[in-house]
Formats: sequence, structure tokens, C-alpha cells
Amino acid sequence: MTAPALTPAAAYSIVPARYAKGKMVIVPTRDGSGFKGRAARLAGTFGRWVNRSGGYTVSEAGARRFERLYTEGWDASIFGDLEAPR
Repeated sequence: MTAPALTPAAAYSIVPARYAKGKMVIVPTRDGSGFKGRAARLAGTFGRWVNRSGGYTVSEAGARRFERLYTEGWDASIFGDLEAPR
């Protein structure tokens, strides 16, 4: 059974980082499957997971680039390699 496709607004949220000045946190939505979703894989290529924030800490430019690539349909492998839209 495949998980339902999430709209960009429901797949992640981007908020200012509470513990890193000038940084943003990409918080991917979990779908309950136990696997990383596309937003989490893509965010992992731009930032570092911070358990305290519950997301990936990135710079403001990294957050903008993440949003652009996500809306264009890009994905990433679990090894951090970018994969072009299909």
C-alpha cells in the first residue's frame, strides 16, 4: 500500500530555528510508514537533523533552494544524491 501524495504545504513546514541564530528549520511531516518521505530526503541534502528542533537546520538560502527544488519535483536518495524530476 502506498502512502497518499502530500501537497507541498502538508509535506513540510519551514520555521525559524529557536537555537541557531539566522537559521531555518525544515520540519517534514511524517506519514506513519516508517520511511523518510521526499521532503525529508531532500531536506537531508541541505541541512543537518537536529533532534531538539525536530527537523533539518538550514540557512535561509538553503530553505529557499529546498522549496524551489521540492516544487519542481526533485528528490534525493538516502545517500544524499539529488535525483532529477521524472
